[in-house]
Amino acid sequence: MEKLSSRSLALALASAYLVVSTLTGIALMTEQKPEPHALDATTYDYTTTTATGTTTTTTRPARRTTTTTADTSYDLVNGAYELVTAIPKGWSVRQGDVSTVSVARSDTMPGYEVRLGGAPPDEPAKTLLERISTAHEAKLGKNSYAMETLRDTRFHGYPAVEWSYTTTSNGTSQFCTGAWWEAGGIEYVLFVVSPLSGRATAEKLLNLMTTHAKP
Repeated sequence: MEKLSSRSLALALASAYLVVSTLTGIALMTEQKPEPHALDATTYDYTTTTATGTTTTTTRPARRTTTTTADTSYDLVNGAYELVTAIPKGWSVRQGDVSTVSVARSDTMPGYEVRLGGAPPDEPAKTLLERISTAHEAKLGKNSYAMETLRDTRFHGYPAVEWSYTTTSNGTSQFCTGAWWEAGGIEYVLFVVSPLSGRATAEKLLNLMTTHAKP
């Protein structure tokens, strides 16, 4: 089974369609917390530079927050290259079409999917933002793609990129949001696909994943 390079990984995880694949032996660890974290857990603070064509502009530090108060239990899952993250308890994890990508879904939340993976950069001389921008450019003019956020940030002290956009798959509008970061020579990504109306839930899912992500 082929391992994806980072550019292919970015394109694969940012695809508009929901991945369908067979269940394989990905490690799944369950950690019960006495006080489960809420999906609205505040994640990292960061200083950003927002990409605009070939220029960048500096913005003030931002904080990702949500307003829900509901608690949720979660499972910790292992991905490629020692990636660890959290998904809502009871979601099923499947290996994607390649060995460096895993996907998780729940029958109780149709239209939602989370994806996670890691791979060595195929163009390490380029910045992470430049590599993700290549994936962005590949989507321009296709499937009603509209970029909402594409920015430099820091994630757990590592160089990172946040990318959010809307697109259409098989006539269905979708919201997609993800966090990419580079650690130890590996490019990692956590990515969420949701119905267009599920933007707030998608952000909460990404918050949960990034809050518990390692490295």
